[in-house]
Amino acid sequence: MKKSDRIIMTLALLSAAIIVIKLFGAMSGYDVIEMAVNATRPANAGGWSVEIR
Repeated sequence: MKKSDRIIMTLALLSAAIIVIKLFGAMSGYDVIEMAVNATRPANAGGWSVEIR
């Protein structure tokens, strides 16, 4: 098995896993990917720091 075949197979498995996770989340009523992104996002994400006076 060539290295390029292994890379293509890994990408195919990864995309299949993402599709399965999206389908599971849609069936249960949650957007699992968006929840995971929001969980890893810091509280003050990006932009200028804002002071509340």
